[in-house]
Amino acid sequence: MEMRAARRFGMGGLVLLGLLGCGKVPDDHGKVLASVAGEKITEQAFDTTVRTYLGDEAKARDLLTNATMRDQRNQILGTLVNQKALLAWAKSEGLDKDPKVQIEVDAALANAYFQVLVDRLVNKAEPTDDQLKAVYDEYAAQAKAANQAQGLPPFDQVKGQLPALWKRKQAQIARDALLAQLNQRYPVVFDPDYRPAQMP
Repeated sequence: MEMRAARRFGMGGLVLLGLLGCGKVPDDHGKVLASVAGEKITEQAFDTTVRTYLGDEAKARDLLTNATMRDQRNQILGTLVNQKALLAWAKSEGLDKDPKVQIEVDAALANAYFQVLVDRLVNKAEPTDDQLKAVYDEYAAQAKAANQAQGLPPFDQVKGQLPALWKRKQAQIARDALLAQLNQRYPVVFDPDYRPAQMP
């Protein structure tokens, strides 16, 4: 398994892991993997959280059971433990009631939701040769329009680099589509003096 599954547990992953919440499996008296801030993280709860977050049974099973992934698995658990400790500490300091913190939490949560929704819209299929050629032709046209087409390598020479460009383009298409759906579903009426310049 590639390292990407483990790397997905970044800051966005922390937000989602907090929402999923380890240690909330009912009647769970299984093996305790870690205890922190008065909360026990059991093996069953941790497995459920990882499987739910990754959304891919094969990758989750590999991460949880493959001996070569032991360090990555343990790192994820360590990240979750640190998160829970930090949340407990912040709550003891009253930060959960701090208005500024709540604004930042809401922003982080919205960003996490946005990324999840974008991922659902992104075309997961591998690009065809025709799609790669379309990406190349678009880039070549832009280079020509900017008088930078001289020395542009032929399609076959750069074909191996084009899937990454195609996937980035698909992600942008998904983001644009999501924003369009958002504006359609929840239309906003601004006071003219406060309307953001980039709003449609």
